[in-house]
Formats: sequence, C-alpha cells, structure tokens
Amino acid sequence: MQPVDYISLMAREEEFNMKLSDNIKFIRKENNLSQEQLAEQLGVSRQAVSKWESGQSYPEMDKVLLICKLYNYNIDELMNENVKEVSETKQSKNNINKYIEDFLGYITKTVDMFSSMKFWAKIKCIVEQLICIGILLVIFGIIGIIGDSILYKLIGGLPNKVYYLINNIFESMYLIISFGIGVIVLLHIFKVRYLDYYEIIKEKEIKDIEVNTEEVESEKPDAKNEKKIVLEKKSEKIIIRDPEHSQSKFLTGAINLVLLFVKMIIIFIGIGFVFSFIGLVTSLVLSFLFVKTGLVFAGALLGIISALIINFVILQLIYNFIVSRKNNKTIIAILLISSFVLAGLSIGMIIIGATKFNIVEDNSEIIEDTYTFQMTDNLSIDNENIEYFETESDDIKIVISHSKRYKINIETSDDILYMYSYDDEINYMSTLRDIIKDINNKEIKDYSSNIVIKIYTSKANIEKLKQNKELKYEKAIELEMDKIITENVTLENKIIELESEVENLEYQLESKENIIQELQDASSEINN
Repeated sequence: MQPVDYISLMAREEEFNMKLSDNIKFIRKENNLSQEQLAEQLGVSRQAVSKWESGQSYPEMDKVLLICKLYNYNIDELMNENVKEVSETKQSKNNINKYIEDFLGYITKTVDMFSSMKFWAKIKCIVEQLICIGILLVIFGIIGIIGDSILYKLIGGLPNKVYYLINNIFESMYLIISFGIGVIVLLHIFKVRYLDYYEIIKEKEIKDIEVNTEEVESEKPDAKNEKKIVLEKKSEKIIIRDPEHSQSKFLTGAINLVLLFVKMIIIFIGIGFVFSFIGLVTSLVLSFLFVKTGLVFAGALLGIISALIINFVILQLIYNFIVSRKNNKTIIAILLISSFVLAGLSIGMIIIGATKFNIVEDNSEIIEDTYTFQMTDNLSIDNENIEYFETESDDIKIVISHSKRYKINIETSDDILYMYSYDDEINYMSTLRDIIKDINNKEIKDYSSNIVIKIYTSKANIEKLKQNKELKYEKAIELEMDKIITENVTLENKIIELESEVENLEYQLESKENIIQELQDASSEINN
C-alpha cells in the first residue's frame, strides 16, 4: 500500500479553491453584479460570497449547481477550468454564428422585400443605389488623386524602385479600404432607406391583421371588409424609419475589418512621425551650435519646439485612435495654440535676426588651376560655361577658377576634354566648421562648386574648337538616329519573319483541314 502524499493533496486542493474562487469572481463581474446581488440570487450572505472569492471557503454543491444553471456553465468548467477562457471561446463561436446568421438573414430579407415591391419601386431602388455608387466613386477618386499628390511630395525624392514599391503598397491598401467602406456605406444606406422601412411595415401589418381577426369573430361579416380598408390606409401612412438605425452583425464585422486596415495605415504613418520626432530632437540639440546668431538662434529654437509640440500632438492622436481611447480635447487645443504662438514668434525673430546678416564675397576662397594642351584637328571641350580669349599662341591655355573646397579633374576621351569638380572628403568636416563659424559671425558665403573656365588661344583655334564641338553634337545626334533606324529596321524584319511564320502556319492548317475533309468524305463513302 503506497503512502498518501498529503503535500500533493493539499496543493491540489489549494489550486482547486483558487480556480473556483477566481471563476466565481469573474462570473460576478462579467454579469455586472455586486457581492450583495450575487448573494441574493444564491440565497446566501454577502460575507459568504466574499469568502468564496477570497478562497477562504467554497460553496456547497447545491450552490455550485445553482451557479452553473444561472450562468450557463457545467460543473467541470466552473471547478476545473478557467471560466474566462471558456467564456471567450463561447463568445467567439457565438459571434461567428451570429455574423453568418445575420448575413443570411440580410439576404433573405432583401429577397423578400424585392419580391413584394412593385416594378417601379424596384427601378427606383436600383437607380438610387447606382447614384450612390457614382457619388462614392467620385469621392474616392478625388481622395485618391489628392493622396497620390501628397505621397509624391513626401517621398518623391526616393529612388524610383523604392518610390513605386511604397506607392503600389499604398494604392493596394487604399483600394481595399475604399472598396470595403463603399460596400459598407451602400449596405447601410440600403438597410436604412429600404430594409428597415420594409420590416416595420411588415410587422405593423401583421399586428393589425391579428387585431382584425379577433374583431371579426365578435362582429358581423361586413366589419371585416371595413377594417381592411382602414388597414390599407394606415399602411400607406406609415413612414417611420428604424429609430435606432440598428446595425447588422455582419456589417459591424465588416466595419471592424476596415478599421483594422485603417489602423495599419495609421501605424505606418505614425512610424514616419516617430522618425520625424527623433529628427526634430536632434535638430534641437544641433541648434545650440548657432547660439551666437542671437535672434535667429532663438527663433530657430522656438520653431523647433513648436514643430515638436505639433509632432507630439499628432503622435498622441494616432496612439489614441489605435487603442480606441478618447482624446483630451482641452489639452490638445492648448498644445496646438501654444505651438502656433511659438511658430509666430519664431518666424518674427528669424526675420528680424536675418536682417543683420551680410552676404560676403570671399575671394580668398577662390583658386585658379592652369592647364596647357596642344591643339589637334578634332579637339573639343565638353562644357557650356566657357569664356574664350584670343592670344598669339597656338597652344590652348585653360584657366579654371573654383572654390578651394573642391578639386577639378580633366579627362581626355576621343579628342574631347571633360572637366568636372568634386569635393575633398578630407576637408568635409573643416568645411562644416567654417559654415558654422560664418553663420555665427552673421555672414553668408557661396559654398557651391560653380566653376569658371577661361580658354586662351589663337582666333583660328577658337573657331576650330567651336566648330568641332558642333560637329561632335551633330555626330552624336546622327549616331542616335542611326541607332533608332537600325532598331526600327530590326523590328520590321522581325515583323516580316512573324508574318511569314503566320502564313506558313495558316498554310499548314489549311492542308490539315483538307486532309480531314478528305478523310471525312472517304469515311462517308465507306459507310454508304
């Protein structure tokens, strides 16, 4: 005989009491009952219910059975399982069944209504729905065009592949959401405009007919016909809509699905505002590099704070929409008004401070590079910003003026001189420091990579360089035209080949048809 494990038994009893106490508490709260109300239903004191929920004691079997009967649970669920999970499972199954039943009921009512409607009433109903569809298409089309332009302004600078990928994702989600919203709106308008109206009339007529039947039993036969006339008049005067505009279960589910898609888009947009918020905080810190600019710095600081407040409000609205929480309108209004005031002060300070800035031309930033080339018959220079100067020398002297922050590179290819500038990565940080220093000194300088090209050579060489440049352009155009012509000829040849293949296939098909016809003729002769 094995020894009894009292510790294990005590642990199981404690677990049993905890489950039972938690289940009783959940049932009471789920049904919005106080401990006094539950005690009154079960015929016990409030203290007894309190002890059950705290696990100090547990109810007798007749009370357990009564709880199961009142709240639709079995004993095993109440004593051994988590009632909350059981309730959620039952509720989920019931909701799915209700959605299906309600959808089928919606279809049945629609069919019944159309079968009872007159011809012109049916035409009127269909025309109204078509008008609603047209209005919705116009509205969604306008929203789509506006949204597409806004999206282009926001992400139009991205690479084409990335832009079209994001654009296609947004278009697909917009089509799904707009289609779902359109269907829901149409179904709801149809329900409120016709289906609810039809149901109320039907219920009213049934109720009146039942009353009429009772009166017919106690009155003379002629009273029946008189009552019918009264009923028809009453039915014609009924114009009551559904006062609560009750929503169908499947429409509610469809709306929830559309809301889920909308929330996904809002989350995607919210991620962008999160990065925007981080960027603004970074800008707030970096703005202290320009503290010596006085009012410009103060204005920029207030402007960044204003943008941060607006960004925070938008993130708060997005978060509240996603979690279905109400917005505190007073706080949001105060924050927006504060941000607008700060933005106004920011613009004013920046304008006043900017008047004290000076535009400075720093010639010390400009350096000149000199290059010498021998003239050839086909030499040309590929650049538009060129100044020519006549000299006695036949050599070509090229003087390039540019900022010391950039370097010039000259390459020769096919008798063409190519010149372009590039920045020195080593001097990048020093350039940034100089820009910050100049702004703090309230000076604005030209840091662009614009270059000035001067060519010194003889008059004959200048004319030759210009002529060669024009010839290069004409030759490039001719090559491009030859390429296009070649491609067209290739396409024409392919078309001719395809046409010949088609003719060959048609000939083969005709031959096979002739053979089949001969076989059929031979078969018919054999049969005869």
